[in-house]
Amino acid sequence: MNACIISIFMNNIDMKTVEYQQKVVAKFNPRGYQHYSVLTGLQPGYTMDKLVEMSRNKGHDVIMFLDVDCIPLEGDVLEYMFNVAEQGELIGDAQRSNHIENDQHIFIAPHNITFTMETYDKIGRPSFNPTYRGDVAEELTFRAEELGIKTNIILPMKYDAPPIRMEWEPVSEPYWKLAEGMPVYGIGTTFGIDDDEMFWHNYQIFHPGQQERFQSKCKDILGE
Repeated sequence: MNACIISIFMNNIDMKTVEYQQKVVAKFNPRGYQHYSVLTGLQPGYTMDKLVEMSRNKGHDVIMFLDVDCIPLEGDVLEYMFNVAEQGELIGDAQRSNHIENDQHIFIAPHNITFTMETYDKIGRPSFNPTYRGDVAEELTFRAEELGIKTNIILPMKYDAPPIRMEWEPVSEPYWKLAEGMPVYGIGTTFGIDDDEMFWHNYQIFHPGQQERFQSKCKDILGE
């Protein structure tokens, strides 16, 4: 297995944030899988499309996209993700496009998604760009579902703070929804399976104070 981890960030992200994510990933990456931290000025979907092909050209056969504000929480979680992906599944954290009417479709989020090149080819190499029926990366889950390829969706367990609402957004619940009867999520969400905490995602890292929140979480994990 020649796996890699790819984290994308824009120029509104402090390099301390990038470095802290790198340190936490390294702490839980005993096999030393290549971790690329990529600065981009392009839209996320377009960037991810280009990086899949870059990874293919470098000989990587398994890819994990891990947002710059998303980190693993235990020592074997990266290996677990890569092993599940090698079984032909898409695996990653749950998300819902609440701004799109698509029957509460739950998909594997672009902030944490792992797959093999073989699986990506099987689903037709779809673009990560948003479509009429889904947000960034949602088309991968749609294609997998339509072709009978298993989607292994990791659910939120808890969150630290409600989402930050912009002035123009309507008043709503202090969280983001998945489908009816499923857990909700917000800033600083822990994702996991059963009682195993696997990943933590800050969300809304571009808002004031959120990079400090993320860095503080990393410091706790690193014992600084």
